[in-house]
Amino acid sequence: MAPDRSGKYMRRALALALIGVFVFGAAGHASAAGVVRYAKPGGASTGSCNTWPAACTLPRALSVAVSGDTVWVVKGTHKPTNGGDRTASFALKDGVALYGGFVGTETLLSQRNPTLNVTTLSGEIGAAGNADNSYHVLRANGVTSTAVLDGFTITAGNANGAYQPANVGGGMYNTTSSPTLRNVTFSGNSASSEGGGMYNDIGSSPSLTDVAFSGNTAADHGGGMFSGGGDPSLTNVAFTGNTVTGLLSSGGAMYNNFGHPSLADVTFSSNSATLGGGMYNNSSDPALTDVTFSGNSAIDGGGGMYNNSSSPILTDVTFSSNTATGSGGGMYNIGSSPVLSSSPTLSNVTFSGNSAANSGGGMYNY
Repeated sequence: MAPDRSGKYMRRALALALIGVFVFGAAGHASAAGVVRYAKPGGASTGSCNTWPAACTLPRALSVAVSGDTVWVVKGTHKPTNGGDRTASFALKDGVALYGGFVGTETLLSQRNPTLNVTTLSGEIGAAGNADNSYHVLRANGVTSTAVLDGFTITAGNANGAYQPANVGGGMYNTTSSPTLRNVTFSGNSASSEGGGMYNDIGSSPSLTDVAFSGNTAADHGGGMFSGGGDPSLTNVAFTGNTVTGLLSSGGAMYNNFGHPSLADVTFSSNSATLGGGMYNNSSDPALTDVTFSGNSAIDGGGGMYNNSSSPILTDVTFSSNTATGSGGGMYNIGSSPVLSSSPTLSNVTFSGNSAANSGGGMYNY
């Protein structure tokens, strides 16, 4: 009687299959882990950037990085181009994480110190002064939360072009993108229209943690940040000294348009606008928890916050020492119609020391 080899063959096939799964899994894990790319000011413009001695410029390191890679960036000032192309920006990539704060000798991510080793991304690409700076220091186009920026200062973006996008988002311009930003400062960026520090186009919902917006300006809306239909998430974010300068300007620090942002542990201080020195909401319903508006000012209404056909939810929020030359020193609420009224919900909210030249030192409801 012939021996039954079917069991033997089945066991061998199973063993080979398991080996294949193990090998594929190991290879997949290695691929998912990616490699570290290294960047430094004045680095190489060619090569794979895969060691500190072979560190490249940041634009080069970004160009060779693929999903799963990380980019370690040495302290100092980095520019998106050595030429005069004002459209040049640092472009974030899906699955690629950029970390600033390195000296250039570290072997572990935990050894970096972004506070001590300031790593700056600058739009100052031409002659001294803002006139010929990059329109956007950073751009994100169609990326998800796997695109990470951590440990950088973003400065000197100047979106003063005639048309969008060249007139919005001096510091960062997001198009249908939701990148992750941590330990980032936006300072001294400007736009001739909207979003001096950051502009979020429709469908953009970035996540910001431990981020600061200071001294950014825009002519129309959102000196610090403009969000046009997305739902950004802000945790431990500070808006300080941001302004919008036009006669009908609004949202000195933050302008929300048809969106539902969420804010936790956020401060708005010393920001200014014609309407909504701290925040302006247009048909938007942001949720604010543990948020402070202090020392913000409006030429017309809403020193701290201006709501137009909006119903934000405020929990544990403080309005202190905000001013309006018109009405609503702390908050101004208005609707374009009875159906489209502003009906904010306030829980454990404090109004203290706010003032208005006309009506509603604390709150004005129209």
